[in-house]
Amino acid sequence: MEMNEIKNDEFRTKGYVIVRNVLSPVEVETMRQHADAIAADLEGYNARDNAERASVEARYPMSGPDSVGEARAKQKGLDEYPEIRLTDRHARRENRVYPVRRRPVDPDERAATATDDPYSSFSGQISHLADNDEYFRSIAAHPNIVSVLNEVLSPNAKLWFDHIYNKAPLNDDPPYAGSNRYHQDGFFHLSKRSATCWISLDGLTIENGPFHYITIQADYPQFGFDDLGEEAIGEKELSQEEVITLNPGDAAFHDRWTLHATGPNESTKRRRGWALHYADATSRFGEYSGASDDPDQGFAVTPEGYHIRHGSIHGNRFWHLVSGREFEGCV
Repeated sequence: MEMNEIKNDEFRTKGYVIVRNVLSPVEVETMRQHADAIAADLEGYNARDNAERASVEARYPMSGPDSVGEARAKQKGLDEYPEIRLTDRHARRENRVYPVRRRPVDPDERAATATDDPYSSFSGQISHLADNDEYFRSIAAHPNIVSVLNEVLSPNAKLWFDHIYNKAPLNDDPPYAGSNRYHQDGFFHLSKRSATCWISLDGLTIENGPFHYITIQADYPQFGFDDLGEEAIGEKELSQEEVITLNPGDAAFHDRWTLHATGPNESTKRRRGWALHYADATSRFGEYSGASDDPDQGFAVTPEGYHIRHGSIHGNRFWHLVSGREFEGCV
């Protein structure tokens, strides 16, 4: 299904849509409690999750490129490049473009506002919640989410990966000083379109790291995730940027080719969002970036339904059907 066949007019035009009150206040509060419990024993949660994944991967050894490791190494080296200002609100390191901080972090303010909350001490991801927590798994198939997916993706949809992304108070992590650079989710492992749903747990404000979208009306190409080419994006595209704020329980849905970024958390409170990535259930699993003449090489769906890429589970252990039905030979 291509964009011109999408039912939702705004999504078809912009590549994203904001939906208010996807979750009720009670549902958001319950989700916060589950997120707090996981973070309280994050080391144990990650150990259990990694053990479950390792037991599966041991049964399906397969060699191949470590694209994830290469991407992480590349990102760590980006702080060696000078920061070049593109506008008064954007900068670039090499060819990664990101929103800039409005003011430097005051170490005294950070120390004075620090708490024992685990989310105040780390910025990063907690992955595979739908695999490991029944509440998150149930919300992934929430009727309000599914109704939007049916408009922007497909009547047949599967959740393939989910994660909470936290920006700690006053975060200024390198290489983007607490921002997340402009990127397209891409997801070349799927033969058809995919969509992301990002639900705010704590509210998204101008101060704590709002979404920055460049709509598909800017007519940019498909990039390799965050590798924006030699010239990268510039003032022309950035002038069309739309900055989005959300209340707790609101959601942003975007297409896999929509450029998006987030700013740093310049507030003294935690800022959490739950990202859910959904596939069209009629998609096939493989290498669809054009990097291989054989899209199946290095990719396999096991009889138990695990999606293996070069010996590693790709996404969640279980790709949950949230709408419609399964299709033989597809994801």
